[in-house]
This record gives sequence, C-alpha cells and structure tokens, in this order.
Amino acid sequence: MPNHQWTLKDDLKILYIYKYGISNCCYSRNEIAEIIGVSVGSVGYRIANFKAIEGIGSATHFSILSEEVHGKYNNLPEPALKQLAFGSDKHD
Repeated sequence: MPNHQWTLKDDLKILYIYKYGISNCCYSRNEIAEIIGVSVGSVGYRIANFKAIEGIGSATHFSILSEEVHGKYNNLPEPALKQLAFGSDKHD
C-alpha cells in the first residue's frame, strides 16, 4: 500500500476516529484502513497528525491536508462529522 494519496474523505474518517474514538464509528480500525487503502499502522500515524496539530504527543510534523481538514472540520458536531466522513459508505 505504498504511496497512498490521502484525500479529504480519508482525513475526515481519521479526524472522526481521533475526536470521537473507534467505538463510536461504524467500522473497526482494520476496516477503515482497508476502505482507505492503507495499513492499520498508517491509520495510527495519521491519527498522530491530528494530535501533533493540537500539540499533543511527540510528533512535530503533520500533513498540510490534515491541518486544513482540522481547521475546517474540527468544530463540527459529532453527527455532522460522522455524516461527512462515513455518510456515503455502505453501512453506519
């Protein structure tokens, strides 16, 4: 799964599970990785992007896309973010 080009929809999924946890999601971490087309480890690294943006953890670098997604969508209520991230997927 090398050279994955992260998309807005990918990062919305990661932002959702970062903010609200995998237990509130309609998929497991493995399923999200499969849907996005990355490894489970990549999902973890992308979550670390959002932590770094908020100054949490030891990571100091993050993607421009993640920063843009965080800035634009971080304050959405949980149902609205869930709909954007997973609304067109096959099950909720």
